[in-house]
Amino acid sequence: MDLSIPTLQFTGFVVFATCGSVFAACWLLHREKIHHLLFGASFFTCAVMSVWFVDFGYYGSVWSPLGWSLGGSLFWSGFRLFDNQRAVTRPMVALFVLPTVVHIVCAASGFTPSTINAASTLAYALHEGAAAHYVLARNPSRSPIRLLAGLALGAISVAICLPLLPLQPSHVALSIVAIFVVDHVVSVLLTTSILALEAEKAYSAVARQARTDPLTQLLNREGLAEAVSRHSGPACVIFADLDHFKSVNDRFGHAAGDEVLREFARRAKAILPENGHLARFGGEEFVLVHATKDRNAALILAERLRFAIGSRPISWNGQSIPVTASVGVALSDTRTSLARALEQADAALYEAKLAGRDRVQAA
Repeated sequence: MDLSIPTLQFTGFVVFATCGSVFAACWLLHREKIHHLLFGASFFTCAVMSVWFVDFGYYGSVWSPLGWSLGGSLFWSGFRLFDNQRAVTRPMVALFVLPTVVHIVCAASGFTPSTINAASTLAYALHEGAAAHYVLARNPSRSPIRLLAGLALGAISVAICLPLLPLQPSHVALSIVAIFVVDHVVSVLLTTSILALEAEKAYSAVARQARTDPLTQLLNREGLAEAVSRHSGPACVIFADLDHFKSVNDRFGHAAGDEVLREFARRAKAILPENGHLARFGGEEFVLVHATKDRNAALILAERLRFAIGSRPISWNGQSIPVTASVGVALSDTRTSLARALEQADAALYEAKLAGRDRVQAA
């Protein structure tokens, strides 16, 4: 099989430049997304290297490991920014300079070109492998798209080592072709995977907003229903309502009322048990659901919630706003569903208000 270096250079340039152009266009549309700029710069760097780097499969010049490492590092930094992480770390810098340093040290030590090439190749493969490990390891949602991107990066670190294998001369050319095939396929996979991950993140953000109260950042009714939908064991339901909240808006203004709601959310979250759920049910009403069958523990938690808001006034523009809350408590078990417990807690809350407010009433 004949190997056409110019053909490989041309196809490599086209694929890399096309992928780089896609990310450059994305960055022009959303300038705040610097990771798109880094992804584009990575592919454009690889496009330049595919034209200039004529000794495919080998690192005959010190500029070769430097250029390819730069392309890989830009991509890695872009992925870290996509994950809202710091773009560069010290280990990344060390891995970036490693292939070039190895090349220089081996050349200065008088090693043969084949040894220099092998050492530089392995150092560069280590760099690409580390980037693949980052993408695969940092996958909290277990996204199959991110898994595909990580495996694609890992394929690069394997492919570039193929010419180092003890191959027959006729097979060396095939190993170089394999590198280019992998580069082309991986470039397309990475581009489509990253765009798919962007869409996945955007969808998750929209879905999260649909389940979240925009003012307090607590769950809303739909979010609470989803959070407890898989719960089948006993639980306590605590229904809280801010007393005379309308008077707060009338006296201090709606902006002050919004701050009271936000401060209640902050204080309530501070006492929320680890496995509890807190939601703004509407207006000045809040619901807390905690997995427990201990009635006393539920009452203690409700008293803590009442005390959290009523123990000290809320500061607003140099003024102190006194706020109290009435609280209703109910328990769900095998005979009482969470929905029924919520109704009972609401009824208990009404009784607490009739009894004078700023108190806890159990169903």
